[in-house]
Amino acid sequence: MELQKDARRGDKAMRYVLIGDDMFYRTLEGLLLKCLRPIESNRLLHEVHEGTYGTHQSAHKMKWLIRRSGYYWPTMLEDCFKYYKGCHAC
Repeated sequence: MELQKDARRGDKAMRYVLIGDDMFYRTLEGLLLKCLRPIESNRLLHEVHEGTYGTHQSAHKMKWLIRRSGYYWPTMLEDCFKYYKGCHAC
């Protein structure tokens, strides 16, 4: 059981790449998505939901737009749901 957990952790760790000062997440397709810090992800959530894209997207659509724009963080979908549910205009 412990070996399986260690193997899963190792698989997850292999998906991350450090290039210079930036960390990237490698998708199953081999694309590199830039990992964002919490403050950066909050700004991006605002921009995707209310800014340029500005159509008050649902959480799943927000996640899709963020990934399509080349960004990633581990709690992205959860954060999208929190932001979407906290939007007073929605």
